[in-house]
Amino acid sequence: MLFIALIALVAMMLGALALLRSVDSATGIAGNIGFRQQGVAVTDTAIETATTWLSTAADLSNDIAGNGYYATQNVGITNNDILTFQWDQNGLKVADQNGYQLWYVIHRLCTATGKPEAGTCADSGETNVQKSDTGETPGLAGNSSITPIYRITARALGPRQSESIVQVITY
Repeated sequence: MLFIALIALVAMMLGALALLRSVDSATGIAGNIGFRQQGVAVTDTAIETATTWLSTAADLSNDIAGNGYYATQNVGITNNDILTFQWDQNGLKVADQNGYQLWYVIHRLCTATGKPEAGTCADSGETNVQKSDTGETPGLAGNSSITPIYRITARALGPRQSESIVQVITY
């Protein structure tokens, strides 16, 4: 009888250990998902900073590497793969937020630097044409230019080495 009680006790201990292990794993997974969701949320700060800079920059025809801006999509960066990109060297670090380090990089989706032209840039389909009070002025085709598309990539590196990368296309 004692032997059967001992076997039952060992079986209950093994069951308790298995339950403890599964609860511990579930808690770890939930924590990691929480860090990842927070990382995606804070990348919005980097995206907004990049968008603000993009809208206020005077000349976007050439690289401005100090601000994380590249006038072409195929820049001379030796490693342009998003997973192994050298963020400290080629991106712009934004102020840390809630324990997350933030970076962004902006690529103009063109194959050459200089004024954006049809055939060398992905464009939004909209043109920048001078307008008068009554609407578009005919005969100003020489002053119109295409509106290029920009790809903003933001990265958040947070607690437990959680990493989130978000890309936004804008013009």
